[in-house]
Amino acid sequence: MATEIGTYDIMRESVDRLGNGGLFLVSGKKANPMTIGWGVIGQIWGRPIFQVLVRPSRHSFSLLEELGEFTVCVPTDDQKKELALCGTKSGRDLDKIEACGFSVAASAHISVPSIIECSAHYECRVVHVNDLVNATLDSELIERSYPAGDFHRVYYGQILGVYRH
Repeated sequence: MATEIGTYDIMRESVDRLGNGGLFLVSGKKANPMTIGWGVIGQIWGRPIFQVLVRPSRHSFSLLEELGEFTVCVPTDDQKKELALCGTKSGRDLDKIEACGFSVAASAHISVPSIIECSAHYECRVVHVNDLVNATLDSELIERSYPAGDFHRVYYGQILGVYRH
């Protein structure tokens, strides 16, 4: 059973994992996890916000657009194989929850579930989106991260609850 914790209690752990293997971004009522390695946790508009970036070509993009909600699940140290699978396979072609042997639990504040086997999760409701525009992005970043021109949409998710499993 998940226990609610403070909004920023696991922020350092979460940010460290973003740069070291990633986190699971879960979207859709059926729970489609996608590995993310980019994100920002902070305060905007006087609200706690988790910013996640998703390319329009990803299956998760359409799920986020449909519901406007997501969870971010913090993996355990032994979930490297699952992070790799969720970062290389599409939910269009594969039930990634089943393929990883994960179970899901209903969230307290949103319709998107969380992954039970993860150590913690954030429940977020989208309050704003912003598309990256190549005209305002550093040219080195464009060359390195967007050679095909598939620019991310940034989802600003208000953190409604954070839970330790």
